Amino acid sequence: MALEPAAEPWLLTTVGTSMAGERQDRRTTFPCFHIALTDQARLQQLQLLKALAREAGWRHLALQTLLSVLSSLLDIAGLGLAVSLLLNSGTESAASPDLLKALPLSSSLALLVSLILARGLIQAWVAVSREWLRSGFSDRLRQQLLHEVFSASSRQLDQLGRGDLLALLMADITRSAMSLDQALRMVQALLAMLIYLISVLLVGRTAAWPLLLALAATAGAALLKRSGSWGLGRIQTRLNAALQRTVGDGLHGLKALHAAAAQDWLLNRFARETAKGRLLLKERVRRRAGYNAWRDTLVVAIAGLWMLMQGDALKAEVLASTLVLAYRAGTSLSAVVQARRLCLGSLPGFEALLERRHQLRSNPSQTNGTTLSKQSLPTLRLEHWGQLHWQSTDPGAAPPTSISLQANRLVVITGPSGCGKTNLLDQISGLRDEENSCWTIHCQDTTFQLSGLSAAQQLRGLMACAPQHAVLFEASLRDNLLLGADLPDKTVEEWLHRLGLSHLLDRQEGLDTRMSLAQTPFSGGEIHRLGLLRAWLRSRPVEVLDEPTAFLDASASQLVREVIAERSRERLVLISSHDPALIQQADGVIDLTSSLLKI
Repeated sequence: MALEPAAEPWLLTTVGTSMAGERQDRRTTFPCFHIALTDQARLQQLQLLKALAREAGWRHLALQTLLSVLSSLLDIAGLGLAVSLLLNSGTESAASPDLLKALPLSSSLALLVSLILARGLIQAWVAVSREWLRSGFSDRLRQQLLHEVFSASSRQLDQLGRGDLLALLMADITRSAMSLDQALRMVQALLAMLIYLISVLLVGRTAAWPLLLALAATAGAALLKRSGSWGLGRIQTRLNAALQRTVGDGLHGLKALHAAAAQDWLLNRFARETAKGRLLLKERVRRRAGYNAWRDTLVVAIAGLWMLMQGDALKAEVLASTLVLAYRAGTSLSAVVQARRLCLGSLPGFEALLERRHQLRSNPSQTNGTTLSKQSLPTLRLEHWGQLHWQSTDPGAAPPTSISLQANRLVVITGPSGCGKTNLLDQISGLRDEENSCWTIHCQDTTFQLSGLSAAQQLRGLMACAPQHAVLFEASLRDNLLLGADLPDKTVEEWLHRLGLSHLLDRQEGLDTRMSLAQTPFSGGEIHRLGLLRAWLRSRPVEVLDEPTAFLDASASQLVREVIAERSRERLVLISSHDPALIQQADGVIDLTSSLLKI
């Protein structure tokens, strides 16, 4: 079962890396590489399963267990009746149930058929209910992950990649739910097999020997053909992330790819990642098929050998029944083995989820700080601010580390590209270095103190920010501008007319036309004005605009400058800009090159 020569070095390197430093205890042997499974790895698997069960909650586990017990009872009832019928038809066993002895064969078969039909209907309901529970658990994990991403600090988000997050949301969380489901199926199959085996021992007596031998043969096949599910599952997790990185880069930068004529580069990158995935799938199928072949060969060989040793002592129907039941015993234990392998192969998806969560969750030092009360938040969204003071507590921060901004003024941060204008804006507005920032808000006779990550999250709801590079979403124009807020259509339409964007209303459904963004259908200036309008429609006491006249022609720039001048007379407006006209109309200027602070 060797891999194709081209695949061997890659798999050898990947598996070797994932298992480096672990003491070799037991090996799955292949011509090209070894996968070591250590006691430490087994302990880690148990800990992950325990954490996964705790994540699912007792209600989810109880419902899944109930469905598993119901499924097992149906299997056991059908198998028990079938075993009794088959064994009773060729033997005079005193242990056969009296009820079956009293029934004629035709009635027994009718009972068996009825039970099988009822079992099929109930099993269909069980399967639907199981999938509903599993999909609900997966959706809950996805919502929790998105919430943690949205709540994380900028420093934590800097450690994450888009591909890793997409892989978690699209594949690894599904694998986590599948791992828990397979663990329950493994327990269910094990219990069903034990009850089935006990039934055979009580009813069949002498016919139980080939079944015991069949179980031993199945276990032997599992030892001879191990799956390496844990190691291959970890490889699958890394491949999922790599593939999502490629897809995300391609769709996010489609226009840039076309402009650079780089489609072949991305297609080759995609082909390499998918080829690795096919090789991994091929290896898994080979191992599974090899195990099944070993199991079938050993079970049939041992059962056949036992029947040959019995010679003429057994009737033909008993010989056939014994062979069928021996094979069924082997598949019962095989279900346990396969469920365990699927569980371990999917478990690294949950391992990746826990790692990303650990990166996203704040430590106690990050959550420390001063926040606003829930009663203060609605008031501060609308109330007139007198002054906003920001200060950085980071000893290594570049100056300025403290800024006081007065209401009803326009303050401009200026300086050459790369000098830190955007970084300073992000710090003041709570988008970067939140853990080391403090804010003081003066409102009439009340002063509010804020500090830390939680306070920064509150502050974002009190400010209206427009980043330099606005982002559009694949939603309607209304949703892109309002983001769930409720404003009259007339207000939005008036703003679009004022900013020279009224042509966007000419589309078939107007504000409700969905934006399809495989390629960006708007110019840079249109996107930038939509980003500014999104901030202005929020109508907050403080507005932070990064390069508000970038990407705009002279006419559009003048429109934006007029709006900024009007709004700065009734709220605090903080911007970064290279625009000389904007700098000239500012009430205060922060020049990061000359360290000039004139506010």
